[in-house]
Amino acid sequence: MTVAHLPMRAAKFFDPTTEVHFDEVLDTWHVFSLSDVQRVLFDEEHFSAGYGLTDETRPLANPVLSGMWAADGQRHRDLRVAVADPFSPRVMSRLEDQIRAIATELIDGLEPSGFDIVPRVARPLPTRVICHLLGLDLSAETKMTAWIDEWYRASVTTSTVPPQKEMARYFAEEIERQRTEPEGGLIAELLAAQTGGYHVDGRPLSDWDLVGYCAMLLGAGVDTTFASIPNAVLFLTEHGWWSELHDDPSLIPGAVEETMRWYPVFPGPRRLVLRDVVIGGQQLRAGQWVSGWLSAANRDPARYPDPNVFDIRRRTRIMSFGHGPHHCLGANLARLEQRVLLEEMVRRLPLLRRETGAPLVRREWMLDNLETATFRFD
Repeated sequence: MTVAHLPMRAAKFFDPTTEVHFDEVLDTWHVFSLSDVQRVLFDEEHFSAGYGLTDETRPLANPVLSGMWAADGQRHRDLRVAVADPFSPRVMSRLEDQIRAIATELIDGLEPSGFDIVPRVARPLPTRVICHLLGLDLSAETKMTAWIDEWYRASVTTSTVPPQKEMARYFAEEIERQRTEPEGGLIAELLAAQTGGYHVDGRPLSDWDLVGYCAMLLGAGVDTTFASIPNAVLFLTEHGWWSELHDDPSLIPGAVEETMRWYPVFPGPRRLVLRDVVIGGQQLRAGQWVSGWLSAANRDPARYPDPNVFDIRRRTRIMSFGHGPHHCLGANLARLEQRVLLEEMVRRLPLLRRETGAPLVRREWMLDNLETATFRFD
């Protein structure tokens, strides 16, 4: 089945044979092959995820850049293990019932004649889950949605995200509140680590580190999952797999993997070049940016046979959650949310299909998210 009509980036961003080249508009080198992308994401000697920030400049930037995804070396390692694995099987098991309850409530409110999956399902599901995880009141959902929208309006790349002082202030106040009124979520665990004398790169775990941890979860835990959900439903219906998933739900975990391989929503993570290095025959200079295109690496035939065939029975490790020390800590949560939602949707909405008369719009940004996607099940 051809789905060439679906909105996507230019073909070169899905082609691992595209030559390494410099983009004057985005001020970055682009690399595409599996081996080159893996090197950019793994080689901390030559490439940094820290966006050139220091302990002095970090508090002046968006707090999301004070989280572990914008840190290197010992700082990254310490932030990553500041609390016992927040996405352990024990935590995921506890969250699964909550995720299913949220998914069921959202699905029950959908109109058979047509609904936009982005605001009706994709945005609220991960936002409410992160509220549960952090121990926040669900009223924070509206604020989080507004902050994400502000990212979209005000920035072009992860290195141009605005400071968002209101978000920083909200998390700082919430952290202070939970010092005396702990809610039993991840913030309470972070505060316990701080009280216990935990250190990050030789310094005591600071309040700003905690703010950065919360902001990082907003970006990594809400934004990427909200972008992945519409992709999953779109590709599974358009590629003709929906009825098969209804008949055999055991295929759903593989379906989740394949939809993320097919179009990773965070397709080209950036790194700062720390020292001169040659990649793909090109000389990259210290101080330049480089983007490793997961969307192309995910279609490298060196790992993926018939990479341009959408096959939910494929059993191969995907690159969509990154590679090396920055492999996404919340990958299991993202998989769980999508699996549970798809289980409920294929069971309850067996006739689900895209409304072909409605707009289907994709934004090309740090995240390649669908801005609107209408489905019906009448």
